[in-house]
Amino acid sequence: MVAIGTSRIDPRHAAAASASTQMSAAAVARHGAVSVWQQAAAALLASAALLTGTPAIAENELAAVAGGTFHSDMVQPECFATSCKAATKACADNGDCVKGLACTAKCMGDAQCTVGCFARYGNHVLDEMLSCSIEDAGCIKIAIVEPGADSSLDAPLPPKALVPTTPSSMSGRWYKVMGWNPNYDCFECQRNSFSKPSASVVSADIGSKSMDVEVEYQMPRQRSGMPADSFRSTLHESLQFDSTPGSRRTAHTEGKMFGLTFWENWYVIGQNSKQEAPFRFVYYTGKTLQNRYEGAFVYARKPELPASAMPHIYRLAREAGMEPTNFCAVDNNCFGAPSDQSAQPPPFTPVASAAEAAEAPPEEQSAQPLSPLRQSLRDVQELLEDPRPFGREIFSRQRPMKEIREFDFSGNRLPSAEYQTLR
Repeated sequence: MVAIGTSRIDPRHAAAASASTQMSAAAVARHGAVSVWQQAAAALLASAALLTGTPAIAENELAAVAGGTFHSDMVQPECFATSCKAATKACADNGDCVKGLACTAKCMGDAQCTVGCFARYGNHVLDEMLSCSIEDAGCIKIAIVEPGADSSLDAPLPPKALVPTTPSSMSGRWYKVMGWNPNYDCFECQRNSFSKPSASVVSADIGSKSMDVEVEYQMPRQRSGMPADSFRSTLHESLQFDSTPGSRRTAHTEGKMFGLTFWENWYVIGQNSKQEAPFRFVYYTGKTLQNRYEGAFVYARKPELPASAMPHIYRLAREAGMEPTNFCAVDNNCFGAPSDQSAQPPPFTPVASAAEAAEAPPEEQSAQPLSPLRQSLRDVQELLEDPRPFGREIFSRQRPMKEIREFDFSGNRLPSAEYQTLR
């Protein structure tokens, strides 16, 4: 998901796209589906209990999560043993997979909470389990949206006129530097690489209407009794440019995040002038089997805010009905210091980032393996703990542009001396 959210957490887009979340309170109200999400959460928790073989661990929490609305036909136990046998066995043998299922269940549709679950427990085993049990075999029946991409003529309308865009103009590497939807667009260290389909090296020679997109992003990972680390992920999408006359969008894409499929409509609604640093302003709408979502972001060729183009970017956002000071500034410090060494200090708090924390002294990183008893105690603790605080902590790291005092309300860069007095 380029727009993590999820992408696709939104992470694009992030997504993104967990089985039990990615629907805001407003979206829940629109669908009238509060009970559906209670049942979905209960279904995931029930599946975690099935995998552990110890349903008593989740028994009381299952009743509380379900709120009396859980229907046993939402989970088909025999399906796990038949259609998803390999994925089920792998998940049952992987403690983080089971914890991930239980964690997302307890989030009850809270997207930030679920992002925290994947930051802590996400791995390919959990992805395969969700993909098989929800999408491929339907062992857990919580889909409420029809699968498949929107057509070019039926996609939602863009918030402003599209900018003519070709595959060749998007080729190469772009960094996401600003994001609109905090649930999808603001993860750290976001780099997207566009190339010819199946090409192993990014190329500027794009001759078709299709492009491969490699999506990189990062989230902090913190576990009880373990040094701080980072959850780094790389996704792959296929971006198809539309050529149908009257198309409402620039392109559309399909990919998977956290094991589940998403479909997105892309709208390029702004780009740099010849005198400005390169940028692209992208708005998008998307869906998974669980919900629909939207977001926007700004691409730049360097992992930093394109200072010379910020007034233009601010105007574009307001013309599209989005307030630019509410966008986040994406923390791309992992890609190295900004090329403009005269710029002001990075707009992020001095608290050590997860990447920095991961570079702790060797003696802190090489912690001794836990004893079987301590490991069992930690497993129980992680299965039962409230996942919401860590999810909130991840999102509290985001910095809105209104807090980046290097730029004024119109996006103009303040003189260095003036900026220093404001700090």
